Parts: sequence; C-alpha cells; structure tokens
Amino acid sequence: MSIIAKYKRCKIKRYLKKNYPKVEIGRNFIFEKFNSIVFKGYCYIGPESYWAAIGGIEIGDNVIFGPRTTLWTYNHNYNSKESIPYGGDDIFGKIVIEDNVWVGLGAVILPGVTIGEGAVIGAGSVVANDIPSCSIVVGNPAKEIKKRNLKDYQELKNSDKRYLKLKREL
Repeated sequence: MSIIAKYKRCKIKRYLKKNYPKVEIGRNFIFEKFNSIVFKGYCYIGPESYWAAIGGIEIGDNVIFGPRTTLWTYNHNYNSKESIPYGGDDIFGKIVIEDNVWVGLGAVILPGVTIGEGAVIGAGSVVANDIPSCSIVVGNPAKEIKKRNLKDYQELKNSDKRYLKLKREL
C-alpha cells in the first residue's frame, strides 16, 4: 500500500472518529468524497469496501455492511450528444439506506437507490432499484424473495435490541 493511500485512510478514520464515533470500519477501504457520507447512528462497514459518495450517501442507525461492498452514486451519461460510448458529464443519484439494514458481502448498490428499514441485501446482489422495508433481496438485479417476520422485527425494535449497540455494551 502506498504512503498516500495509508495517509488518506488515516485521515478518513480520524474524521469518522471525530464526527461519527458510532461508526466502525474495516481495513483497506476506499471512499471517494467521504465528507458526502452522513451517518445517523451505529454502523459497521466491512473490510475492502469501495464507496463513491460523490452523489451523496445517507446511512441510518444500526446498519451493517459485509466485506467488499460497493456503493456507487454516479454514472456516465450514455445519452450524451458529445461523444460515445458516453459523454463527459456525469449523472448523480444519492443512496439512502434506512435503519436496521444488513448489506451482505460483495453487494453493489447503484445510484439513486433507497433501501427501506430492516431490509436484508443478500451477498453479491446488485441493487438497481428501491427496496421496500423488511424485504429480503438477492440476485442481479436484486429481487425480493421474502419478507422478514414483521411481528418479531417490531418486538426487537421496540425492545431496542440493536446488534451494533448491544455489541458495544459488552
């Protein structure tokens, strides 16, 4: 790893520790425009994650990301009139991830997506569209395969049994 990459990671970790003390991040991550990420509570980000936050990222409370997740908030304009295969202007789309979401290993979340509260994103899934609350989705493109047990989910939520909070209290 280059000295510059190490310096950038240290700078980002200091920024997170100061501004978002409830956020924990794994090793070898890459964040583009990290100051465009807003965390609203506890969050764990697995190692080797790559987040391009140029279009903005908002993360709710008690959100867990497995290793090697990718959040991508911009894309090239393939409808450009200036050149092919795409033009020089980018299209931006903020990613919003609500509370109590689990994003599995290697999942990719694309620009403009909102992931609803309590959703589970399966490992390797590619999320190109909004995901409803408490949905369990898998695949490319990610599709809902079932819903969480809403009664159990609500009981755990009402009892404040949030994994990242409980883990810190141990």
